[in-house]
Amino acid sequence: MSDMRKLLVHLNDDVVSRQAIEWAGALADSLGAHLSAMAVLEPQLSGVGLSAEAAALAQQVEQARRTSLRATAEGLVRDLGQHGTGVPELRLVEGDPVDALQAASLATDLLIVSQRDPAGAGGLASGQAGRLLLGAACPVMVVPHIGWKHGHGTTGQPGIAQTILVAWAGTRESARALRDALPLLVRAAQVELVAFAPGGQGAVQSQRDALQDVASYLGAHDVRAAVRVLNQAPPSVGERLRNGWVPDVAVAEALLSHAADSHADLIVMGGYGHSRLRQLVLGGVTRTMLESMTVPVLLSH
Repeated sequence: MSDMRKLLVHLNDDVVSRQAIEWAGALADSLGAHLSAMAVLEPQLSGVGLSAEAAALAQQVEQARRTSLRATAEGLVRDLGQHGTGVPELRLVEGDPVDALQAASLATDLLIVSQRDPAGAGGLASGQAGRLLLGAACPVMVVPHIGWKHGHGTTGQPGIAQTILVAWAGTRESARALRDALPLLVRAAQVELVAFAPGGQGAVQSQRDALQDVASYLGAHDVRAAVRVLNQAPPSVGERLRNGWVPDVAVAEALLSHAADSHADLIVMGGYGHSRLRQLVLGGVTRTMLESMTVPVLLSH
């Protein structure tokens, strides 16, 4: 089992990015890992064709944007240090944030980003997070814009990623996420393996057997995991006809509901999707989780 020694958190605003860097700082402390932060200045429209006055104004706006992003990122890093966490190294780069993060992932154990607040501009939109997931060379942790809560270890003291829900689908992506999360699972107070099965006792038993095999694998890595099979109810005709309905969306909703019931403070799952004719196509569960998550989610593709 390789450990997580290098973490990188993405910063681009003062609200949702604060959630991400606080989570990243707590996680780095828990793992004894080195934390870096990255702020990416996205390119704006070129000034070609503008009058001299308009071009000068555009340059002023661009400089103000650059100054604001630098000040915001430096402030977040400084605040984290004042809370007793080591001060992260800060990298300021220009370009597309997804491209920059994917490049950084080649020498990083975990990328930590924030979910975009629908009412704001910080974090990454679900499409950006999906692109990052499909192209990253390491797992991606997405912190919800609504914030996150501490779990509790066996001592009852607040901890980070102490109650972990692992969504198992019996796929390569699911297995990769499980292995990528081992450094976190071995430190958790509670780990639960969850799978969904369609109606029928045979399907439920088959999933339970599969989960027992995975639990045995985790046991070999000193991780004790409970297993649970949840019922996957078929969508109704009304749901299928509903505008915007996505296959498997009910699975994501049930997973989030179960995470709330079990007080999980982290979900581990495979991320599914592919690019088709320059269009990103995400799996229904992955897309719904990126849009509706209520706790941090670690995804691997």
